Amino acid sequence: MPDSPPELDLYEAIREQYPPLLTTAQVGELLHIGARTVLTMAADGRLRASRLPGTRQYNFFRDDVIRVLDQNMVQPGELDVDEAPEEPVVAPPAAKKRPVKARRG
Repeated sequence: MPDSPPELDLYEAIREQYPPLLTTAQVGELLHIGARTVLTMAADGRLRASRLPGTRQYNFFRDDVIRVLDQNMVQPGELDVDEAPEEPVVAPPAAKKRPVKARRG
């Protein structure tokens, strides 16, 4: 019997680790993205979401998230490693602001 593709093993691991209904935070954790990005993906249709009327809580079905992962799987040869930066790009530290002194008048 041939081995299953590695992504199928990954999907089974996700099914074992996460419940069938996911919160925004759980989807963000699973996809390694922020909650705002998860909500943006739901708003533009990349991720299906549901919400009970009168609540602010969005819910996502685990299998829908897995389907998005599967549909966007990068195939060998699609990555151009010659163009990738050798080191991660890091934003410069923010300049420290000096406190504003109150004016005496």
